[in-house]
Amino acid sequence: MNALVRCLAGYVLDFFRERVASEDLKDQSVLRVLVTPSLDQGCWDSIRRVFPRADLRVIGPGEGIAHIRRQRFDAACIGMAGGGQRERVIALLSGARHKLLIPSPDYVYRFGMRRGWQALSWAIVDRFALAPFALLWFLMVAAWLHTTGLPRRALEAER
Repeated sequence: MNALVRCLAGYVLDFFRERVASEDLKDQSVLRVLVTPSLDQGCWDSIRRVFPRADLRVIGPGEGIAHIRRQRFDAACIGMAGGGQRERVIALLSGARHKLLIPSPDYVYRFGMRRGWQALSWAIVDRFALAPFALLWFLMVAAWLHTTGLPRRALEAER
């Protein structure tokens, strides 16, 4: 069940992110950054490149969402590989202005869509209405091809 939840979360969350570079966030005044404990040294270096003047703080064991939200972090960096789900959820709900997803030291993604409500609306319609409809259409065409025997006849003609 846990693997199914991870797969569905990845399906939804991967669509609502955009890649950022350190130049994209240079003009932001980020002084306090919350970091999940699962990040390795390469990811820490990436965070330092993006926020060179920031104070980095790791989520401690036993810290809750209310405690983290009271501290008002400017950014939250969430490691996508390894680590616990609890720390990721706390960082995601931290109330930080910038939520950065870090799958590896080479890539940094901003969670959310900054291009306006039209882009967000289209993304929701595309992901939850059009994509399932297209999958159903594909399955119907595949079932029709199978029942008519077209793939079998094509293989026999090829031999």
